Amino acid sequence: MLRQFLREPLIHFLGGALLIFAFFWATGTDRDPADYAITINETDIDRLVADWERNFRRAPTREELDGLIDQEIAEEIYYREALRLGLDKNDPVIRRRLFKKMQFIESENSQEIAPTDAMLEQWMARHPANYSLAPLYDLEQIYLGQISATTATDMVEQLQRGTSPAKFAKPLSLPATLHDATSEEISRQFGDRFAGQLAALEPGLWSGPVLSGFGVHAVKVTAKQPGELATLDEVRQRVVNDWSAARRAEQKEKALSRYRAQYEITVAGRP
Repeated sequence: MLRQFLREPLIHFLGGALLIFAFFWATGTDRDPADYAITINETDIDRLVADWERNFRRAPTREELDGLIDQEIAEEIYYREALRLGLDKNDPVIRRRLFKKMQFIESENSQEIAPTDAMLEQWMARHPANYSLAPLYDLEQIYLGQISATTATDMVEQLQRGTSPAKFAKPLSLPATLHDATSEEISRQFGDRFAGQLAALEPGLWSGPVLSGFGVHAVKVTAKQPGELATLDEVRQRVVNDWSAARRAEQKEKALSRYRAQYEITVAGRP
């Protein structure tokens, strides 16, 4: 029985690990005694209790708290021994987590300021395309049915030559004309695909085929009013979000540049 027990792979693994720890313990001449002192103070215990209460919605029993403390001690022991063995080196998972943690610390240390209206308006002026209101359309549309593009093109050409729209119009329970309609309003009725094609249409002419989820349409844009720049009050939250995201990105870049300046970096293939 003993011989079979000694042949177990787990026993070999544990034995090897103990020999490694014993070697470092016995031969480490520059050990700092402080590295082998572990103190669980009241703040640590309060944290363990708070984590438990957050997860279980009740305070831990005395036995459960003792188990939490023992687990904290075990984690700290193995953490320190892993560092002594260099297990944190050349590990991409640990490297990535430390990278994320450093970024988090930098963001926590960054000075948070509330942007003024002047700062937000300046941001809007530098990015006008992001905060323009949707254009308004006046248009007529004829539903041609589910037909081929070739047939639809022929119908559109006849409409351009003056053929009455009634000749081609098929029944559809959607308006034949729209006035001062935004792209969003048109999308709700005809779909995003239909609305997305309007910007390319030449005003005053029958155009097509214009596709929707229903089929094929001929469309005449009779008027188009370009979208104006929104006021700050109309898009305030979006501007604040964009400004804040850009500022965080700028602060990350500055932090990286500050650290990077301390390093001599060599990359194969780069001068």
